Amino acid sequence: MRRETVSKSDYLGERAIVVGGGIAGLSAARALSDRFRQVVILDRDELPDTVTPRPGVPQGKHPHGLLAGGLKALEQLFPGFGEELRQAGAVPLDRGFDILYEIARQDPWPRIKIDRPTYSLTRPLLELTLRRQVARLTNVAVRGGCRVLNIIGDASTGAATDICYRTSEGKLETLRSDLIIDASGNGSLTSDFLKASRRRAPEETSIGVDMHYASALLDSAHIKDNYKVAYTLPDAPDDSRGGLLIPAENGSYQLVLIGRGESIPPIKESEFRTYAQRLRTPTVHNAIKNAKLLTEITPSSFKHSRWRHFSQVSDFPRGLLPIGDAICRFNPVYGQGMSVAARQASLLFDLLGSAKGDLLSTLAQDFLTKAEDLVAEPWAMSAVPDFIYPDTTGVRPENLEEQLNFQKGLGRLAARDVDVLRLLIDVRNLLKPLSVFDDPSIVARVEDELASELSLSDAAPPG
Repeated sequence: MRRETVSKSDYLGERAIVVGGGIAGLSAARALSDRFRQVVILDRDELPDTVTPRPGVPQGKHPHGLLAGGLKALEQLFPGFGEELRQAGAVPLDRGFDILYEIARQDPWPRIKIDRPTYSLTRPLLELTLRRQVARLTNVAVRGGCRVLNIIGDASTGAATDICYRTSEGKLETLRSDLIIDASGNGSLTSDFLKASRRRAPEETSIGVDMHYASALLDSAHIKDNYKVAYTLPDAPDDSRGGLLIPAENGSYQLVLIGRGESIPPIKESEFRTYAQRLRTPTVHNAIKNAKLLTEITPSSFKHSRWRHFSQVSDFPRGLLPIGDAICRFNPVYGQGMSVAARQASLLFDLLGSAKGDLLSTLAQDFLTKAEDLVAEPWAMSAVPDFIYPDTTGVRPENLEEQLNFQKGLGRLAARDVDVLRLLIDVRNLLKPLSVFDDPSIVARVEDELASELSLSDAAPPG
């Protein structure tokens, strides 16, 4: 909820600047708005007043997932945000009842009711709803058409102090700031400033995945058994083709088809539909066979996930914080990026609201250390299944096979035990930590599942 009115003595500075007007930037601006007299968001796009994809978000035409943990964070920053989404046209989803996961060699999960919904909508509508929330903050200004060029620092202290940017009219301007949030997406602003100020670059963890996907908006879909979402996962590692069909506003549906390596979803409609027909199950194809495309088919590729460990830079500059994709860019097939960015903004909100004194002297290290923890678990949840493919590059966990087997056994157990399924759904939605599965009783039952599967395999007749 919103804090009490801030007195002049509670302000940390005159101005904070957020570079980037996407999910991370808008959320961060809210976190800053109670502690700085003015907050300025700079974005290179002219931000639309309608539900329109914009050039600065290259994945804006593709489906995006807002996990329950991400929605919870946004609700902290913007109380009532879920209801705002619903009124804007977002589709409520029951995480246990409305989503059909089709996983190879695994029984379907039972349908269970979970009280708190999440919402399904297009990325442009989510951003527009957030921008309208931010517009209600009287001390936050959004400036579109501003291409940020670099961060300027104080030569004597090494602190970040100014932003240099070019306006849409071509005018070069400099803006003074007490705190700069790099929500630009690729983190190059922060990395370039570290280099320019002769600080060491952060270590990076990278996983090469060579993903390809293509998306389109459809006028309707009819998923079997009245599910709202259908997700046909690939039969890894033998196949990489999958599909996700998810509702959007105005009765429309978003379809994304995925592949890896040489399995590239086509953008010609007839071939796109054929690709869907050749998925492991007919669910997606049957759901869309009578649907019409409302948009062109948009392709995209994702070469590698990248995690920059900024917390390890011991002399990280005062007056600068990266957030969202600037810290970690996740494989989009897992739908984690927006939710992790929202949770980081919620973390920033808490840090700014709880500390007194010269907070800016310790903020970077406190935030980056805790943000590292927020990234670690969703990274682990996506890294382990990515490594099931032999051509995935990066440092494989030493116990990779054990982790993959545990995930397989856990999925089988969840198909028969609704309590385990609830835990699994909460963990995947960033509401509970992965450590809940360290419970000895769960570990023992997963091991029994794996042993049972092995026994059945050994007992099967040859051929």
